[in-house]
Amino acid sequence: FSSPQLKKIIAVSNSVKTDILANYPVAEKNIAVLYNGVDSHRFHPSNGPEHRYAVRHECNIPLDAPLVLFVGNGFRRKGLDKLMSAWTSPRLSGTYLLVVGADARIDRYRSWANSVAPGKVRFVEHQANIESYYGAADLLALPSLQEAFGNVVLEALAAGLPVVISRNVGAAELLEGELLEGIIEQPENPREIADKLVLVLDKSRDRALRHRARQIGETYSWENHFR
Repeated sequence: FSSPQLKKIIAVSNSVKTDILANYPVAEKNIAVLYNGVDSHRFHPSNGPEHRYAVRHECNIPLDAPLVLFVGNGFRRKGLDKLMSAWTSPRLSGTYLLVVGADARIDRYRSWANSVAPGKVRFVEHQANIESYYGAADLLALPSLQEAFGNVVLEALAAGLPVVISRNVGAAELLEGELLEGIIEQPENPREIADKLVLVLDKSRDRALRHRARQIGETYSWENHFR
């Protein structure tokens, strides 16, 4: 950052910009915030009906059961352990968690899931057709301890899904209106995570909420990003 050739620093969120300013001798005017984009055609609410049955049938999840989706690798930093701990709450006893991603300790997470929430957590590794999994879910959860941006948040919003994410996720800056109710202030607190999950799941079928999520996804499409 001290190079005389430096013209501009592009940060993927305001939180990243704040971190740079706090740790490096950089003038604020030299930092521009440019959020990542999303393929708003690939991730679209219209995919929901098509994929809801197929994915749930494949993963042995009842068609009418509330389903929380987690997408990501490196489970601990992304808060999966705290997310799974929320399933000790009896309020989530009928809710399923679908984990899509890889981790070196995935077998430990599987074993722990069987003790914390027997029969309620499903694991599938990286999926090329990840848009299908958004179509099957009711919301996305990402209670990360640190996340510069979080592309999966935009993918979920573009698919018309509300999100439950920690304040530490850069993409949380994009949420508006009722979607702000899904922000977790203390991602290491399973009780708060459970509270947020119950709150947002209760509203997840609301058309207005899903429409607002989709609007944000359209706003941050790759087409708009490059413009």
